[in-house]
Amino acid sequence: MKTCSTAAFVALMFAPHIALAQQSGRTIFLVRHAERVSSSASASLSPAGVKRSECLERTLQDSGIRQIFVSDVKATQETAAALASNLKIKPSMVPVRDTSTLVRDVLFARSGNALVVADRDSLPVIIPRLQAGAAQPVPENEYDRLYVITLVEGSGTPAVALHYCDSRPSVGAPQTGSARPAPKSTAKKR
Repeated sequence: MKTCSTAAFVALMFAPHIALAQQSGRTIFLVRHAERVSSSASASLSPAGVKRSECLERTLQDSGIRQIFVSDVKATQETAAALASNLKIKPSMVPVRDTSTLVRDVLFARSGNALVVADRDSLPVIIPRLQAGAAQPVPENEYDRLYVITLVEGSGTPAVALHYCDSRPSVGAPQTGSARPAPKSTAKKR
């Protein structure tokens, strides 16, 4: 009888901590900015990039995003604009080369899920710093990769790489580019 009372007492003592730990998990979505009209850092999104931004908004509108992080590269801001407008969130801007500040801000952000829109060179740096495994470099012509990371108590789970808003032509449409191979998994083996 005493063992049952002790177990019940311990369970009651730790129940708030367990509930708090379960609530502290957040999902971080990371994408590269959408297609631009040129490779200039000040270039705006191309028509395909605008469509991708709108598709990203539809894809993530119900994902519980409470914060959006962009860089000082115009295309990152424009890629996040449709979702930010829909969710009535003012994106936090972090300089493109200041990945340390970005990672700190993501890790210590208030509760809720977050979107990070970065450039292709930053993503393979940000993901390992979130303790979410290694990320393969993003090819120059790939804009549809979406990384999903769950942060629990400041530590990330292995990043899952998905693709959203496929930019390849639909079946029956004229071919305008070459198909790209699927990327390798970014999850680290445990």
